[in-house]
Amino acid sequence: MHAEQSDIIDQAIGWHVRLADADEHGWADFIAWLEASPAHATAYDAIAKDDRLIDGKHFPAPMPAAGNDNSPGRLRWSWLIAGTAAAAMGVAMLAPSLIAPRSSLYVVATRAGERRTVALQPGTSIELSGGTVLRLDRANPRVATLDHGEALFHVSHDAAHPFTMTVGSMTIRDLGTVFNVARDGKGLTIAVAEGSVLFQPGSKARRLGAGDALAVRDDGRDVIASKIAPNLVGGWRTGTLSFDNKKVGDVIAALKRLYGFKLDLDSGLSERPFTGMVRFTGVADRDVPHLAEMIGATWRRDGERWILSDGASAPR
Repeated sequence: MHAEQSDIIDQAIGWHVRLADADEHGWADFIAWLEASPAHATAYDAIAKDDRLIDGKHFPAPMPAAGNDNSPGRLRWSWLIAGTAAAAMGVAMLAPSLIAPRSSLYVVATRAGERRTVALQPGTSIELSGGTVLRLDRANPRVATLDHGEALFHVSHDAAHPFTMTVGSMTIRDLGTVFNVARDGKGLTIAVAEGSVLFQPGSKARRLGAGDALAVRDDGRDVIASKIAPNLVGGWRTGTLSFDNKKVGDVIAALKRLYGFKLDLDSGLSERPFTGMVRFTGVADRDVPHLAEMIGATWRRDGERWILSDGASAPR
């Protein structure tokens, strides 16, 4: 294995281990790393496929991706070696899988504020919002895995080969539909615009029809069902966002992901609950003051950065 290829694999392992606990900045760095080279996505695909062989505690955090940095130092395979013959065999088992022929799996990712549409086959496509990471399979266009972010799925029904989406330990199977899924690291939301889907967080399956929505924790617990107007499903595409008893911190995180806004909250405001439907233009000069008014906050600017505060009016 060439030294450069080994370095990339080491970086991919580090990312795969750390993403489970990554915040929005970590995901932004990961997406930047993926887009820096096709070899990065290929290596990450291989690691994701073989993650059952990886013991995360042996790997340090990856170096942040930055255009003006030197290449990170090589993370040597000695991290894996525990001084026993069994550990050495574990390394021997892992290395061949990483240099095997290229997997059919691949990653599609968008940066904050970016959107992208992927056509899988006639009648089936996926619209990705900003800050989204999706794994697909060239060998099977009827499967997908959402790692992070939000996407709207347009799926042509095939009873013999149902479209199956994986989100953490949960699965969603289409019954001929248009549906939206969002995942933020703490939980996910599903909303159906047309047709129906079969949602299975565990041993029990749940059918959702047009206008049905639900929110569920990432571990499949605390399922909360609700209703939504079908025309509002995937409202992020037109700037219409609906929030039901969400924390202001979650609202701000959604805006940063969707539009790439540079937004910060002063302490005390993040936990404030917010319910409402807001129309956004994607222009910070208009949207940030409007949102501040709706949540009862004040705002100020520091260059391109916006700061929302609780309390007395701040200078504008």
